[in-house]
Amino acid sequence: MADFDVKKPKTPADCRNFMKNARKKGLEDLYALAFRRLCDHEARQDPDPIVVEFWRAITALEEVRRAKHGKTVQANRTRRKVQKDGVMATIEALVLAKKPSDGFNWLVDANLAELTAEHIVTRYPEHFSAQALAAAKARLT
Repeated sequence: MADFDVKKPKTPADCRNFMKNARKKGLEDLYALAFRRLCDHEARQDPDPIVVEFWRAITALEEVRRAKHGKTVQANRTRRKVQKDGVMATIEALVLAKKPSDGFNWLVDANLAELTAEHIVTRYPEHFSAQALAAAKARLT
């Protein structure tokens, strides 16, 4: 395990197996590497980096929920919103909501705040409204 190669897990199942073994052995740094690799595997292939980051975030959220509940718990409301309105509108809506989403709270509690919709907005401000950018910055502080 100590010679972990981030490119070695070829499938999401490989990543989850590695994560399980790393956690069993108390190797949290390796668990984190495999977790990131899983998110990369599951992120949708898209030429738009915002879309890729969004799906990476959804994967992270669902994996955090899986670890907590011991079973797959999909972000169904968010997935339905994406189907209806698209990724960009979904990100904007999540950020502009009066209260942080459950997904935001889950990711922040798991020390994965950099994967939230709010962080996506701050990384790509030219693609979102001024209101969304202000709301994202306010929520992240």
